Amino acid sequence: MKSDIVKFFGLQRQIFGICPKCQDFFRLSDCKIYIKKKPLADWMDKITLEENRLDGLKERLDEKKKDFQEKAREAGRKLANRAVKKIDPVFTPHKLNPDDAKVIFHPIDYVVFAGMKKESIKNIILLDRQEKGADHRALQKSIEKVVEHENYEWQTLRVQEDGKIRVE
Repeated sequence: MKSDIVKFFGLQRQIFGICPKCQDFFRLSDCKIYIKKKPLADWMDKITLEENRLDGLKERLDEKKKDFQEKAREAGRKLANRAVKKIDPVFTPHKLNPDDAKVIFHPIDYVVFAGMKKESIKNIILLDRQEKGADHRALQKSIEKVVEHENYEWQTLRVQEDGKIRVE
């Protein structure tokens, strides 16, 4: 039986015809048969239709899953932000990025280079968390006056390989 089918298709390659429209030669095995009426659906057509229907359902399900994930992500972000506000009384209320802060502790707690993580510093904030007494407040006032009167300068110091310090 198997060899008969192989012989049948082998013979198809040796039967030739002439196209009635273009007059070209063709092999019967290369033919694609077209009919005017759509053929009745067979089992393979039904399977293809069902696969397409299931693919559509899967796409809709994937879209709903993405929507749920995005809503869950947003809800998680809101919860995380609320938790951070409770934990971080210094940076969050001022909308500062803690990664932009450098700890000093005395005479102020932090120097915040706002925008440093974005590689574009917009301003520098001298930040202290709490008042520590009259002497400390007087020291902070003197810092405030220096800044107000622009009584400061920028210096870059480089330590060379021989250990000497060079001012640029």
